[in-house]
Amino acid sequence: MITNFQEREIKNFLSKKNLNAVILNEIYDHFVIQISELMKENLSFQEAFLKTKVVWQYELEMVNADALSFKKIARIEKTILKSRFRNIIFSSIAFSLIGLGVFLFLNDYFYIMQIGLALLSLSMLLYNFAFKKLKFREYIELSFHPLILKNFFIGCILFFIVGYFSQNIHFWEFEIGKVFGVYGMLVQIQLLYFRSKKVNVLI
Repeated sequence: MITNFQEREIKNFLSKKNLNAVILNEIYDHFVIQISELMKENLSFQEAFLKTKVVWQYELEMVNADALSFKKIARIEKTILKSRFRNIIFSSIAFSLIGLGVFLFLNDYFYIMQIGLALLSLSMLLYNFAFKKLKFREYIELSFHPLILKNFFIGCILFFIVGYFSQNIHFWEFEIGKVFGVYGMLVQIQLLYFRSKKVNVLI
């Protein structure tokens, strides 16, 4: 039987891993179950705790959150983050392709779409500020978010390619530039949305 003091010891160990609250609670439950099972085999709490930590050592190892981030997070959370970022990217691409279709066939509505996304992005930002879900320092950090930086690098490459092959000094006015702008706004909106829900997206 695990005592209250031992439960606190487990929580203190896991809290040092800077885990998201949901993940922390799930891993804590796993620790308690595994330690309890090992103690039934006549192991002391410290022996069972040490054995459980060894089992979880790889998943709880602190690693860089992203190639473009200096933040350290547990490997298990990095795996979840990568999946979350993939979903953000894919949904943004899908909506951007719809935006491209609107630009090509319903040009007037494309500008309405741009204005709508800009207002939505501003609303999400104001909501996070108003309810103190986002500090100004964190908003500045958002500009250097790994997904935003990757978008910047990809945008530079696309603009260079389009400018080189089009030989047009106004190449940024092409559809690709406007659609990429929509893509960038969609990524930012989703990051702000997840932040408002206290879901870890490295902000």
